[in-house]
Amino acid sequence: MVRFGGLVVLGMLLFSCGEPSDSAVIEETVEHPADSVAVDVTPSSLLSLQEYSDLIHSEQRLLLIDMRRLDEFKEGHIPGAHRIWRNHIQSADYEYGGMAADRERMESLLDSLGATAETMVVVYDAKGGCDAARFWWLLKMYGHPDVALLDGGWQAWRQSGKFAETGIPKAPIREGFSFRNEVDRSSYVGLNGLIRASGDSTVLLVDTRTINEFTGAFMKKGAVRAGHIPGAIHYDWGNAVEMGQSWMLKPLEDIQHDLTELGITPEKKIITYCHTGVRSAHTTFVLSELLGYENVKNYDGSWTEWSHMDHLPLAMDVKQE
Repeated sequence: MVRFGGLVVLGMLLFSCGEPSDSAVIEETVEHPADSVAVDVTPSSLLSLQEYSDLIHSEQRLLLIDMRRLDEFKEGHIPGAHRIWRNHIQSADYEYGGMAADRERMESLLDSLGATAETMVVVYDAKGGCDAARFWWLLKMYGHPDVALLDGGWQAWRQSGKFAETGIPKAPIREGFSFRNEVDRSSYVGLNGLIRASGDSTVLLVDTRTINEFTGAFMKKGAVRAGHIPGAIHYDWGNAVEMGQSWMLKPLEDIQHDLTELGITPEKKIITYCHTGVRSAHTTFVLSELLGYENVKNYDGSWTEWSHMDHLPLAMDVKQE
């Protein structure tokens, strides 16, 4: 069976990937012990505002993607951005939502945005990066390696006082986009693959939803059963982000410390999941791109798909610490 780890309650975040808010969250500063794991990584898939500004003035061809709702985008967005939303990157072939769009649909979408095989895609949202990470995950899987997240996204841009555009930009000229590389499913796992992995004691299954979703105290729309996949441990994806403050990634040393406390360490085979593979895509991004974990997969269907399968078991724990 998938190895079961201890449940750690780190406090329910007031911000989830599904319900953004402008309310501030004041978090306690926690001093980690001196033996915390040191992390020495230069992230190339996570851009600061300054790094993004430098790219704008370089010869690199860029496509900036804003992953927010239409009304939010129209009220203000980073200059030059084009908007997409979750429905643009989802498949319509399932009775439940949230499944990844196929490669052909993603090619058509990128073509409609004026991208070419040489374009670097920079993506942001206003939720700490989970929607942006889902887009990153799809592009990497389908063969477009030049994609990065803008650290802090719209929130960081707004807090910096930088200029914002309003309205809807003109549609770019299509240039016949196609993915330059073959499909790489090394960071992907589907339902059957997850079921097979449940018999592997070396696999660590990580549920990245809120604690209330994990325990079954709360069920988001789209699922038909509450709880979590048996054997999963809990790590809220948002624990890696300065939620309600800078909205940027926390120091990698702090993230690694928290992961290590839960037994989520680089040598493990890790499968992440959430409600529809969005928040877990962010954890996949952090583990694989920033911390250098070599064997991390994101379960595409996540809890929504699993909950629809009546023959599959679930676990519930409504106790609160």
